[in-house]
Amino acid sequence: MRNRPRRAAGFTLLEVLVALAILSATLVLAYQLISGAISAEERSERWTAGVFLGETLVREATSPFPEVGEAEGRFPPPNEDYRWKRTVRQALHTDAREVQVVVTWSKEGREEAVALSGVAVK
Repeated sequence: MRNRPRRAAGFTLLEVLVALAILSATLVLAYQLISGAISAEERSERWTAGVFLGETLVREATSPFPEVGEAEGRFPPPNEDYRWKRTVRQALHTDAREVQVVVTWSKEGREEAVALSGVAVK
């Protein structure tokens, strides 16, 4: 029988390159996942703040019996990025008013809005 030379223990260049390619792909996917989660969390915070601010305006408008009309403005700091528009309309019943509040904000050139509605009754 012939004596074959023993291979040195270790990895071949091809094995190392394949391992690096797999590691690189995994790291890129992990980075995309994490940055997407952070972006979604920030957007969720903005939506939650918009809903909270809008709900406050609806409650303020419906606690006394409101006059028909429109009003708009900006929220005071630290919520100065949010704008609001409140519309009060006569409902079908004479002792009721429909109140709609739209809160808008823009982030990174994209405008987003949330609309809330309520009814005020005498």
